Amino acid sequence: MKAGKTLTLAAIAMIMLCGCSATIDQSSFFPSAQLKAPEAKLSVPVGYVVSEAMIELPELGIVRAVFLDNPSSNATIIYSAGNGGFVDSIGTSRVAANLAAISGADIILYDYPGRGGTTIPATIPAVIAASPQLVERFKTMGWMGKGPIYSYGFSFGGSMAAALARVGGFSGLIIEGSASDYEKIGRDFVPDIAKPFVRVKVSQDLKMFDYFGFALAAKAPILLLSGADDQTIRQERMRSFGDQLSAQGANVVFQSTPGGHGGALESIEGRAALRTFIEAK
Repeated sequence: MKAGKTLTLAAIAMIMLCGCSATIDQSSFFPSAQLKAPEAKLSVPVGYVVSEAMIELPELGIVRAVFLDNPSSNATIIYSAGNGGFVDSIGTSRVAANLAAISGADIILYDYPGRGGTTIPATIPAVIAASPQLVERFKTMGWMGKGPIYSYGFSFGGSMAAALARVGGFSGLIIEGSASDYEKIGRDFVPDIAKPFVRVKVSQDLKMFDYFGFALAAKAPILLLSGADDQTIRQERMRSFGDQLSAQGANVVFQSTPGGHGGALESIEGRAALRTFIEAK
């Protein structure tokens, strides 16, 4: 199973158990803190200098973050991984290599609760509170300078990228394989034969995490990257997400890419779209 799948096994299990009703809540949305840490270590792109910090957020805990610095760049990309992501994973190393090759920007990576030494609670209120504090710490540490700043999120990380960008001052928000309509995404996992008999609901705690509102609040151009064969976050969900954002005044670019969930930066189309988006600044 690909790292970063959102609302999959938990949602399906609830459907099977409940028969006629399934509720998508914090536990089915938020990354599990129980995943086994990878044996791999982050591979640093050629020409980059790495530094690591355990960032303490008052009344919340610690976030482990890594800064990949390109000495010749003043642009920064904060990358938010899928819900199976670790900083020290082969997948994250591949993403870092792609981002470095495409943009040449500095790259900030961070671990979710229960991973890599991050200790903040794995709850919606904690993440909402942590996001602006984390951005401020990145600035005071000198990891984010006066150049363009982008927030990039894949799958579950799309919501995290929007939460970070909502504080403002970002040059762009990049979302890959992710959308904000939790109910419809959950319903996509219900077998067609069962759809007439199953009702999918979103819990009140999850509704607190206003993914759509956060993306709008960023007041930055938005690039949506969507795999044509993505069965986790279907392309129609991302197109609808983009249409709704545009209707609210957001500057949205939608780019279809070949393949499924998580392959945008491996494609010519995805790489070109990201490069064009960044070079627009």
